[in-house]
Amino acid sequence: TTADVAASAGLERQKVLDVIADPVMKEKLKVETEAAIARGVFGSPYIIVDGEPFWGFDRLDHVDRWLQSGGW
Repeated sequence: TTADVAASAGLERQKVLDVIADPVMKEKLKVETEAAIARGVFGSPYIIVDGEPFWGFDRLDHVDRWLQSGGW
């Protein structure tokens, strides 16, 4: 489960479960998911920097170069 993965990364399992069950957090997830869909986000990782989309683990080096240079 998500809580098990979080616990293996050092987070407290019960706190993770509490946050997942929190109605405020559920609503925030819904709002953020809808906003991501509206921006055309799909897959993971999907990163938008200065309006430029980067999708996929193999593009993380492009994100680094973009951040260092300020764009292409």
